[in-house]
Amino acid sequence: MPDPDSLEPLHVHGLADYHCHCDYSIDATGTIEEYCRAAVQRGLVEICFTTHYDSNPKSIDGPSFISINGKRKPAIPENLKPYVDDVKRAADRFFSLGLVVKLGVEFGWYAHCEEAVAALQNQFRFDYMLCGIHELDNLCFCYYKTAAESLARFSVGEAVARYTDDIVAAANCGLFHTIAHLDRIRAHGVPFYGPVLDDLILESAKDRIFPALIESGTCLEVNTSGMRQSLKDFYPRIKLINAARRAGVDIRYLGSDAHTPEDVGADFDQASALVPPTGSYEPD
Repeated sequence: MPDPDSLEPLHVHGLADYHCHCDYSIDATGTIEEYCRAAVQRGLVEICFTTHYDSNPKSIDGPSFISINGKRKPAIPENLKPYVDDVKRAADRFFSLGLVVKLGVEFGWYAHCEEAVAALQNQFRFDYMLCGIHELDNLCFCYYKTAAESLARFSVGEAVARYTDDIVAAANCGLFHTIAHLDRIRAHGVPFYGPVLDDLILESAKDRIFPALIESGTCLEVNTSGMRQSLKDFYPRIKLINAARRAGVDIRYLGSDAHTPEDVGADFDQASALVPPTGSYEPD
């Protein structure tokens, strides 16, 4: 892993990364300290940690975990406390270095999770609640080992309809600041179904997703992780971002979706043109 202090600074100043995973997420590496150092080196003004919290009791691929000191612990609220405390310590330490450190979480959506989301927020008072839709009917479509099995259960139209249902429900519950990586299903869905998936997502977004986001005041992020994947585009893709902007959706945050420190702020020079100027990061 490259030294966080050796990263190239961004050319656009005053940016914030509001989607970062650290080694409390079982699929990420690097400590909170290393991510903060990377953010300072990049020239970011803020970093928000959004560790994965997946707690769907009906997940087909089994129970989910949080990593604490390299050991997997069940994804239950009390096991989030070390992460929360670690982020707060980093916030105190790095403030004097010109970096604001925020406490967030990426909650993995599942049907009827609203009570669990509200309880988690009441317990920890997160600065930022990010919703990630990662499953179709309780099976992950993001993970390469389960993606084909997840998608093969549905026609492309059914997959988009179910995905849309979850996004709309997450927006309508009013518990999240932002929906993460809006069209993340494209990563494995386009190779599986073909480009018709993109057309159906755009149509569904215009008809159902954008109105739900606007009515609920739920934002979208520009997630740059797709630039590091095979599709080489943002989540959502540029065409969808432009359609959302024309519809009046609030596109407020940049998120690298970093799972290693060197990806903090990745591709932000290019993506920064797609979000409002610095100063618009604070959740309403």
